[in-house]
Amino acid sequence: MSKGKAAVITAIVIVGLTAALLFVASATNLLLTGDYYVKIDNTHISNNESSGGVVNFGSDEPYLYKLEAVNAAGDKTEIEFGAYRELRQDALLKLELQPIRGVVGWSEVPEDALPAKVAEALG
Repeated sequence: MSKGKAAVITAIVIVGLTAALLFVASATNLLLTGDYYVKIDNTHISNNESSGGVVNFGSDEPYLYKLEAVNAAGDKTEIEFGAYRELRQDALLKLELQPIRGVVGWSEVPEDALPAKVAEALG
């Protein structure tokens, strides 16, 4: 095989892998960044099973929440995040998201501190 053909094949493989990675990242909210807000609904909680010593690339917290989240612009998406305890029903949380890492922090916020579009969406 000539060097030119090998370079073209290598480029095609790299582009394909990059496209696949971006597709998976967008499908799992790994590209989201900024602050999103959620209202805790404990009917959407699940127990995070131990991976038995195998590397867990997800959350290691025992409780997993999968909730609809809203940013200040009113954009909605479903976000999954973990907690070490069951959170208070109907609590309003501000989630801090970073690309690839996902939710890197959260804090409870009072209802009067919510952006207008968030307050309207979370009711």
